[in-house]
Amino acid sequence: MKILYVIIFLFLMRGNSAAQQFSLNVVKAGKSEYVIIIPAEASENEKKAARILQRYFQKVTGALLPVSTVAGDKPAISIGSTVSQSEVLSTDTFSISNNGKNIILEGNGHRGILFAVYHFIENYLKCRKWAPNEPAECPKIRDIRINLPVDIIEKASFDYREVYSTAESDEEYMDWYKLHRLDDYWGLWGHSFSTLVPNIFFKKHPDYFSLSRGKRTLQQLCLSHPKVLQLTLEKLEILFKENPDKKFWSISPNDNSSHCECGLCSTVNRVEGGPQGTLIQFVNIIAARYPEKTFTTISYGATARAPLRTKPLPNVIILLSNIEIFRNEPVETGKSAAAFRNNLKDWLQITPHVYVWDYYTQFTNYLAPFPDFPNAGSNVHFYKKNKIKGVFAQLGDQNYVDQVELKSYILARKLWNEELDNEMLFEEFVKGYYGEVSVFVRDYLLNLRSNVEKSGRKLDIYGNPVKEHDAYLSSKQLAQYEALLDRAESASVSKTIRARIRKLRLSLDYTRLQQAKFFGKDAHGIYSQSHARKWEIRSGLKKKVHDFGLSLKSAGITQLSEGGQTAQSYIEEWSQIFQKEIPVTLATGAAVSFEKPWIQDYPAKGTRTLTDGMYGMHDFSLNWLLFEGSNTITLDLRQETYVTSITPNFLEDQRHWIFLPRKVSITVSADGLHYNELSSFQSSVTQKKSVTSYPVTFTAGKKIKYIKISIDPLPQLPEWKSHPSKSPLVAIDEIWVE
Repeated sequence: MKILYVIIFLFLMRGNSAAQQFSLNVVKAGKSEYVIIIPAEASENEKKAARILQRYFQKVTGALLPVSTVAGDKPAISIGSTVSQSEVLSTDTFSISNNGKNIILEGNGHRGILFAVYHFIENYLKCRKWAPNEPAECPKIRDIRINLPVDIIEKASFDYREVYSTAESDEEYMDWYKLHRLDDYWGLWGHSFSTLVPNIFFKKHPDYFSLSRGKRTLQQLCLSHPKVLQLTLEKLEILFKENPDKKFWSISPNDNSSHCECGLCSTVNRVEGGPQGTLIQFVNIIAARYPEKTFTTISYGATARAPLRTKPLPNVIILLSNIEIFRNEPVETGKSAAAFRNNLKDWLQITPHVYVWDYYTQFTNYLAPFPDFPNAGSNVHFYKKNKIKGVFAQLGDQNYVDQVELKSYILARKLWNEELDNEMLFEEFVKGYYGEVSVFVRDYLLNLRSNVEKSGRKLDIYGNPVKEHDAYLSSKQLAQYEALLDRAESASVSKTIRARIRKLRLSLDYTRLQQAKFFGKDAHGIYSQSHARKWEIRSGLKKKVHDFGLSLKSAGITQLSEGGQTAQSYIEEWSQIFQKEIPVTLATGAAVSFEKPWIQDYPAKGTRTLTDGMYGMHDFSLNWLLFEGSNTITLDLRQETYVTSITPNFLEDQRHWIFLPRKVSITVSADGLHYNELSSFQSSVTQKKSVTSYPVTFTAGKKIKYIKISIDPLPQLPEWKSHPSKSPLVAIDEIWVE
């Protein structure tokens, strides 16, 4: 028996010795023999990678690893091919390996070595960078032991990976998560026709531009005109010289659904199945002229479908947008994405070079609760399954949007390695970013998402939190969400985490304020009645707006929508509301009927919208009813009343095809049978960028019971705002009767 024990002891000792031989003590008790070595003629990124690795080693362990071009007899962490030469790595690939005691980090091309270094920092030094513009969180570790062998090779799932969010303003985040930035790659980006052939040519050469409804307009270019091609080539030559290192060049229509209807363009488009025909033929001519360049074109709106005959050349990339779909369902199964899936299939049949332009925020309200995070991972998986080569995932550029940290994390991780589990990424982020109170944040995020699904409402990138006041953003639901985040904030002992929770709850604060504008004199609105039945600003609302403004400033949030509303202008708007005289009207509660219904997508408060005693804001989705075509609105004041004036209020928001009516006339009656016309109002249209409301006052000076307001819109859109499928709209918010 003694002999057996001895044999077992010797075996265990041998096993321990073998285990020690198969691991490296890189740092022990805060000390290290290792040096970081770089090539004698190191690139700037290799030097940068060495500095980063040195800094994080010291931050985590306290050990300062010297950087040198020669290892000597010391073990080394090699940046680049210095200790041994590996096989040449393909694009967007990095490797981490060992050669005895030496650890070798390699990466291809421009930034691959940075990808390798940050992988090492995260996986061996245990640092995590959870969100853009926040420092990485690192533990204090006195001993770093690395098990052998080290044999890591990673390659990107997509050739191009962009998360167009606040990540763009954080260089380390971009390198850590191996993302691309369009400014680094595109010499000409996006909707480019107006850059290639500027509008200044229109006055002398309107034939360079698109023919629409029989008239030349600035909406698009005439792609069959030989001079347009010549000017485009001349402009590209200039841009090539100014940006010799750029990879991509966009030849894409302007951001509207118009296209040229001239004889030559129409002939091509009939054969090709639509305006995508002239576009791809035009792009192909340019691509053939410069075979060494790579061109992109946006497949969007009128050009979303693939042409029937012409195939893009190999140096042409199709950037297919799915802007039209709702975001509460993944693109693979969502009903609203059916056309996108068909377009994607058709494009892939004629070219393998397809990128997808995807969307993950509400552009009209960056801070609106927008829980589309479950789709981020599944969408990326669908794109990979369909052999998409690149993804441009748009959030709010460098502007903060709701849940930007979570969505950026999931998208970035999946774009590098689409095989990662979606739920695992969600749980990992929430737990890591919100720490000891993550359970409350998790419940908030999942409850919000669940309530969207139960409501049956659509997540629209051009939606509004006001529209959901009776669904997943009802006052009752908001109170439940707020209670969860209240518990999280009060339970956290970390100042950093409390700040993160306050930033997350800005979407709820914003929703409350936006809905207050909508509710007006109703519960949860701007105004409430005192005991003396006098209308006044609701108690606590001014402080809520003030605190919201401070929170925006503290979080560095300056812009609240794609349309350009700033945080400053938003707070100023509230200041004007507080200073505004509280409106009074004799028509409050009057019965309202319409000759034709309003546009159902923007129901406001229904018939009450025009007689609830509340004005609309500059946002057309707040207390405005929208009409297409002529209409007559009838008010029944319920009893004969002496009226001095009648003032309907209209909105002009040309960006959304809302114009002042061409003509407004009012007739009044005491008995509902005999009507007298008061007067009429006529307007003329001029091009404007600002959004303005226009009250139109009619003098009455008599007793009346019934009021009829007849509205005639513009007969058609003006040339400078033409659209193939839209008509001029009229918006009215209240009929003020005094």
